[in-house]
Amino acid sequence: MRHALALAIGGGLLTLSGCSVIENSPAGRAVALLSPSSGQATAEQAESIAFASLSITTSTQRGLVVLGAQGGEQTHWPMAESGFLSLYQGGLYAAATAQGDLLATRYSLANEVSARMPWQLNSPAAFSIERHWVDQAGLSHAQRAKGRMLCGPAEQRSLLLTALSLQPCQVTYAWDNEQTTQVLWWRDPATLRLWEVEEQAWPQGPEISWQVARPWWDSE
Repeated sequence: MRHALALAIGGGLLTLSGCSVIENSPAGRAVALLSPSSGQATAEQAESIAFASLSITTSTQRGLVVLGAQGGEQTHWPMAESGFLSLYQGGLYAAATAQGDLLATRYSLANEVSARMPWQLNSPAAFSIERHWVDQAGLSHAQRAKGRMLCGPAEQRSLLLTALSLQPCQVTYAWDNEQTTQVLWWRDPATLRLWEVEEQAWPQGPEISWQVARPWWDSE
């Protein structure tokens, strides 16, 4: 039986008109101060902010970003220059970058009846993915890929504010156009939560990586 989880970015998470609710909140003011720039995120920055935060790196920006909004399992992380990162259960869902915009992500898990995501499966695992994006030239694309996850033994990993024993999971996406992209997930072997991700959003698309500095699930 095939289980497909479709996510809708047009929900309540992104209905904040002009992000005014975010901008007027304490978290929003922190975003304005700590938007990614040429500076690397530091532990001192993360320690000084009580809100959930990520250390993020793209081809054009890097630094600390603060949680702007959350709706259920989806989190929204505003960045400078109208950029943003949107995660679902900690995995990449959507993003606005200088190299184009990832609009939506859909995962399909073979023989799954639960709502688990690929990084929550036993290794090895096979699944499929569908992504919709607009490239730098303004052209719209939709492609599917077959994904395969292989995880290694957990190892000690230094994060911005802590060190954890995390399991590295390598993923290869084989896309419809015969190109491939790579993903690296670092997950907690007990909770299966993602703490660190390195991913190319689509073939020839932007490289996006992030690390959880202060987790948002601490308050759940």
